[in-house]
Amino acid sequence: MTVRTGHNVAQLPMYDWPEFTQATDCLWTSIRDNFSKAGIDAPASLNRTSPPAETWQSPNLLISQTCGLPLVADLSEKVKVLGSFAYQGIEPAGSYHSVIITQENNNESSIRLEGRRAVINGDDSYSGCLALKCFVADNGSGESPFASVLVSGGHRDSLCAVASGSADIAAIDCVSWYLANQCESAVRNLKVIGHSQSRPGLPLITCGDASAQDVSVMRDALAKAVDDVDEKSRTMLGIRDFVPLDDKDYAPIAKDLERCGSISLSASPFITD
Repeated sequence: MTVRTGHNVAQLPMYDWPEFTQATDCLWTSIRDNFSKAGIDAPASLNRTSPPAETWQSPNLLISQTCGLPLVADLSEKVKVLGSFAYQGIEPAGSYHSVIITQENNNESSIRLEGRRAVINGDDSYSGCLALKCFVADNGSGESPFASVLVSGGHRDSLCAVASGSADIAAIDCVSWYLANQCESAVRNLKVIGHSQSRPGLPLITCGDASAQDVSVMRDALAKAVDDVDEKSRTMLGIRDFVPLDDKDYAPIAKDLERCGSISLSASPFITD
């Protein structure tokens, strides 16, 4: 019996870097095959053309990956949360955090934020923006500590901006940092000077009309799919498991938004790269 039909859009957009396209496709093939075994009609390949922010609310959405901030700010009650991948070396399983980076040649003995130039990937990002605001609040730097804030458009662009000297500091999603250490030469000019608090990992979601049975079947299939992916692809992506999560597990991000969302990182307007 087919559990679900008519939901034919599948994306895994959040870590789909060009160097990892083949590994991501292997992951999708395993998910697709396990969905099929469970009676779920899944597309042959991932959709890499539709903007993810539009796809997240599409009535044809089968599965996608979003960020915790859009989930709590815009998608609550519009989508169903399936869970998060668990990544190598990140505990607890199913969580993630941001690393705070600066230039390798920065020899300051303590973290100094005031007067520095920050770069964020976008103001709709938890790991690249809200996590940095929380880091500012938790380190007693006060509001608007940075001389300027550059908007890069992506974590990889942010770390490259710091490496090149266009910015001094950034918050980088730890999974993106893991990927960058495999393929991005700019990391040689960077070092980690801090970490944000652990939060639930990037949520895998399906459309809001999915039933409880749909969600349960998809979760079981996702867990089996991760087990079935070849070891080379698993290692490249850093994925070790799938952890079922739901909306309430992302309450810490909603609390972070309430506590720190209004913090201004700089008195100056954001600068778009």
